[in-house]
Amino acid sequence: MKTFIISLLLLITLQSFSQEKFEKEYRVNKTLIPQKSLSFIDALHFKKKIKWYVEESNEGKTYEAKTCYLKHLYSLEFSSKGDILDVEKKVKFKELPALVQQNINNKLSEKFKKFKFKKIQIQYRGSEQQLIDFLKLEDNNQDLKTSYEIVVKGKIENNYKLYEILLNAKGDVLKMLEFKAINSINLEF
Repeated sequence: MKTFIISLLLLITLQSFSQEKFEKEYRVNKTLIPQKSLSFIDALHFKKKIKWYVEESNEGKTYEAKTCYLKHLYSLEFSSKGDILDVEKKVKFKELPALVQQNINNKLSEKFKKFKFKKIQIQYRGSEQQLIDFLKLEDNNQDLKTSYEIVVKGKIENNYKLYEILLNAKGDVLKMLEFKAINSINLEF
């Protein structure tokens, strides 16, 4: 019995350190969004339509507001209570600073035989007011914490897999998660 309990605890511990990324995102009606999140978005006076999503992942449940703003796609992520967590701006690789591009290429070349960028986002974190100022005034606030969230199709050994990689402002890898395959009953063509 003691061996069984130790084995069970070891299995649970190993799963909690999993290096796989699970993410499920689905569209929701604005009426299901916490009022605090709606107020934050209303304060920004975006001209384009806001689309609301729920994201369920390894880290829990969050809400996301997505819109096009200043010719970029933006995603504003909120906690389940409505607090702003971060703002993500979708960019092309060539829009990143040259030194960051070089560091990212060097780091990914160490990890993969080959790789291809699927999605790149600049992630901004800070206080609610700092994020509002950043979006409203296009203020490159130096107090914001900047990082990069990249989805890469990478080849390790002979297999290509999708990875989500979080890098700091210098381009150093902070976290790398392999996307977990999601079973689907739908046929995909």
